[in-house]
Amino acid sequence: MRKFKGGRGRSVDLVAEARADAERRHAHPQADAGPRARRGAAPTAARPAHTGALLGVLLVLGLVAFPIVSVVIGPASRERIEGYACAVTGCTGPGMATAGWLLITVPFLYVVTAVAFWSRLPGRARTAVAVVAAPLVLGAYLFIPSRRRDLDDLLDGPARYATATGITWAWAGLALALLALLVVAVLADTRKTVPAERRRSVPAERGKAALPPVWAPLVAAGACLAMLGVALGRADPVPVNAELAFPERTFTVAGDTLTRTSADDQRGCAGVLDDDERLAGCVRTVRGSWTTDDSDAVVRLAAVLFPTEDAARERRGPLRSGTAQAGLDGDTADVVSTSKSWVLFVSVGHADGRAIDRADRGHLMWAASQVVYRFIGHQVGLLVAPTPKDGIGPRTP
Repeated sequence: MRKFKGGRGRSVDLVAEARADAERRHAHPQADAGPRARRGAAPTAARPAHTGALLGVLLVLGLVAFPIVSVVIGPASRERIEGYACAVTGCTGPGMATAGWLLITVPFLYVVTAVAFWSRLPGRARTAVAVVAAPLVLGAYLFIPSRRRDLDDLLDGPARYATATGITWAWAGLALALLALLVVAVLADTRKTVPAERRRSVPAERGKAALPPVWAPLVAAGACLAMLGVALGRADPVPVNAELAFPERTFTVAGDTLTRTSADDQRGCAGVLDDDERLAGCVRTVRGSWTTDDSDAVVRLAAVLFPTEDAARERRGPLRSGTAQAGLDGDTADVVSTSKSWVLFVSVGHADGRAIDRADRGHLMWAASQVVYRFIGHQVGLLVAPTPKDGIGPRTP
């Protein structure tokens, strides 16, 4: 019994000691308990701050780098973008207006969507979103005019005015979208200020509703699409089809009247030359035939459009001036030239296909020159008549 009692007494002593030790700990907490807890919680709290700081640094670097990059790669990049858009759309007015609208609108809608869903994205996804946004925003930045250069100076190619129209109305769409987003934000903030117990009593007609994040990109897209409709209605037609490239049935130069006998156009340039690979990369082809009352000359023009001027010059380089169009009968005088993004093939001969004498060559080439000058004039908007020289002139002065 004494052993049992001794054990019991020992147990009682241990309980008392544990209680006393607990009281001491409560009265004098360990000095390192707070720092230890703080050290354990610090990484979790620092991770969002670290991500925000990184994005802030990237934003500052982007603001500094964009002007520098635009100066270094701006001209070449703009030419490539316009050339790609021309190749995809066929350089038509509505197509290039849409391309110009997309250049500004797509980066804007991307940024609006990213901001709307930013808080729901994981850390790695945020970095990926920021990386993708950089080239999109830079592409739009390249087409922002400055004090020294207006929008027309930044654009080139046969459809530059249609592209400028699309870009201009895209900026109008951005302004309308920002206004709409501001209204949405005000309505959402007003909804938040209403106490929870009173939200059911707020009249529905006041429009104070809590909106999900998807509403921001939807509202912005609706405003931008409205301006796209305006841009398509105001885009200038581009003379890349037969109806616009050859609008006149007849025209007269230096007393010589030429009459158009046929005209057509096509995507690509199949059949212009015997080997289609010599014109690889072409966009469109317009063709026409003319006769003249000054002689029995027949002029055939095939104008091949390329996405850029450099591409046109590259394809023109290996072609000798006497390269004839495919499918022509009889003897012809053939000339190959370039005008902006066009490679021009003009062939002229007698109506009956007989051989061309040296005495006839001058007035035959005169008829061909009139057709080429007329085509280029409709492209640039300035009709200029050729001047007789070097033995090339009208048959009847």
